[in-house]
Amino acid sequence: MEYNVQIFRINAATTGVPQARERIFFIGRKRSLELPDLVLDFAGSPVYFGEIADKGSTTHPPLRPSIQKRRPFVEYGDQNLKFADAKYRKLNTYNAFFSTYILYDNIVAPTLTSSGTTLYYNEARNLNDTEYLRMSSFPSDFDFCGISPRYVC
Repeated sequence: MEYNVQIFRINAATTGVPQARERIFFIGRKRSLELPDLVLDFAGSPVYFGEIADKGSTTHPPLRPSIQKRRPFVEYGDQNLKFADAKYRKLNTYNAFFSTYILYDNIVAPTLTSSGTTLYYNEARNLNDTEYLRMSSFPSDFDFCGISPRYVC
């Protein structure tokens, strides 16, 4: 069978999802169906983290001691903790804490990862489950069956 194939690169941030998550989609259709090409042209306004932040959170986990020590070295605009780590250790190399992301009110959150930590700069804290749910567009009452949303989202 012969197929028509279209390839789309879509960033979730342009579809109303409060997370920059770029993915490639392959759409295949049987030629014999004579379907028109799909038009996927998302141009939604980004949803910045400040719009979904659970401001004044009291339900977030505490910062790990290693992050607490490096937090004073974070400069506004740092995307992750690697620069603060280098300053803390008085090094010129950036080889640690690169998966500890820092979120600001005026940015779209990056793709969530289960291996890293995500910090909210404005309140010097970890994210809480509510924020992970909002970033991933899950309903607030979604049942994760005891698994932390951080590892599912």
